[in-house]
Amino acid sequence: MKQFLRKCQSNLIDARWNIGIAETDDDFSIRNIHYVKHNHCFRKSWFADPFVIEETDRDYIILAEEMLVDKSRGRIVRLTVNKTDMVLSDLEVLLDLDTHLSFPNHIKTEDGIFLYPENGASGELSFYRYGKTLEKCGTVLKETVFDSTIFSLEGSYYLLATEAANPNGNVLSVFSSDKPLSGYRKIQEFTFSDNIARRAGNVFMNRGRLISPAQVCNKYYGEGLSLQQIELKDGKLSLREVKRIYPRGKMLSTGFHTWNYLPVSGNKVVVDGYRFGSKVFHDIYFKIKGLEEM
Repeated sequence: MKQFLRKCQSNLIDARWNIGIAETDDDFSIRNIHYVKHNHCFRKSWFADPFVIEETDRDYIILAEEMLVDKSRGRIVRLTVNKTDMVLSDLEVLLDLDTHLSFPNHIKTEDGIFLYPENGASGELSFYRYGKTLEKCGTVLKETVFDSTIFSLEGSYYLLATEAANPNGNVLSVFSSDKPLSGYRKIQEFTFSDNIARRAGNVFMNRGRLISPAQVCNKYYGEGLSLQQIELKDGKLSLREVKRIYPRGKMLSTGFHTWNYLPVSGNKVVVDGYRFGSKVFHDIYFKIKGLEEM
């Protein structure tokens, strides 16, 4: 009975995600989204949180979360996707733990490439050396944080993340260090007027501005994107929204929550999108659940 109810929830209520490559303009407008084609059934697993780590003449090499529906947890995978037809040609499991993994962000240092995926259930943020497999190297932060992103600015490193008290809310925690992968201490909290604190990808430069993508989580988790300009003054960061983007098209029309530029094709971004199995059943389910929890 429990397994039957879980299948009903998966088919009718839960979100179903996929990864796409889109073209983008200078004003961050997106067009021509092409989603990955694969034979994975949404009922068994789906892909989200994409980061393109490499491009070849033929393929996109994408780090992503694969959500295993029957286990209700994610693992980190490397996807090889053909550029011409967007067909998934290879899937490699890089990291699979007993706890949920997602958001496989990475940073390049003089010692190599390191991943620091989200693993909130572990109570810390670990980092791994990237290669054919992942080798655990240490701990970035001994705290529970969600969807972290690390960047450098004026000689220091900053880590942006939300915390366990309200991971999808309006409070962004800012940590700083003089090293890229250790020594972080919390220096401030930045409060937004609505729920746009959770990060949605790597920090990037745009026309001399430092931009950090974030999620819009006012009605649904990851319903859209907020692109925010970062400024540093007197040792404190401030963030100001410059663009808010919601999904377009019928295929995955409910939301999307990742934005990362491709390393070679500079005018393209990798995004993800989702829809509910049934929006009607989803809304009824969570309305009843909310009433039960009151």
